[in-house]
Amino acid sequence: MTAPAPFGDVLIGRAARKGTPRTLLRFYGTRDVLLGLGALSAASKGGDARGWVAAGIGADVLDAGVMLTEWSAIPADKRVPGLLSALGAAGLGAALLTRRA
Repeated sequence: MTAPAPFGDVLIGRAARKGTPRTLLRFYGTRDVLLGLGALSAASKGGDARGWVAAGIGADVLDAGVMLTEWSAIPADKRVPGLLSALGAAGLGAALLTRRA
């Protein structure tokens, strides 16, 4: 949220430093922070965080879909790392959902 350019450089290259991509990356970061805080809040109160984790998985899967849809517009050296980042996050979330406390 506060430093979208370095994260964006990993995902889409130097274009992340420009106005619109930088703004969109801030939205992306804000979404992930809020989903994480929601899950932590629920878990810390003894509640069920699965809904928050599932929402995060959904967001990550959609991110992967966007990466695939925009594949040709993403610099070639950023495509696979970006896709693996989204799918890896979704996989980690899925693994967390299958765990029992």
